[in-house]
Amino acid sequence: MIVPWWLPSLFVLFGLVLAPWIVWLIARLPSHQVANHWEVAWAGFDGALAVLLVATGVALARRSPAAGILAAMAGAFLICDAWFDMMTSRGTPTVIAAILEAVLVELPLAAVCLWIATNVERLLADARPFLERAGFRVEHRRLVPPEPAD
Repeated sequence: MIVPWWLPSLFVLFGLVLAPWIVWLIARLPSHQVANHWEVAWAGFDGALAVLLVATGVALARRSPAAGILAAMAGAFLICDAWFDMMTSRGTPTVIAAILEAVLVELPLAAVCLWIATNVERLLADARPFLERAGFRVEHRRLVPPEPAD
């Protein structure tokens, strides 16, 4: 078993518990808020996104199984970036720029990232039974070839 039997149910419960919290946030939080360290927050987020994109590219070039995880993370960051850019924009030119950036860059790149993540995962799942039948095994997160026949 990859995860304990109770873990999927716990994740579903957490997701459902968020519903009333989201309603409360919409009803109670102000529409306008001044934030400290706004520039640092955005620069940090975009910096993390840049690191994820570079790491995904390097992992793909090295044909690393980590490429799928990194691509999924980059896709999620891109979707969040598009959302927050649009939601925090003020004034028609800024809103239009945020929408264009989301539609032309962030969301298509997120779709590519999620496509990569899906394909890497599928490839690994398809290859695993063949590798196991050939005698390969995983030790310390590394693929170990079968012992040579004497």
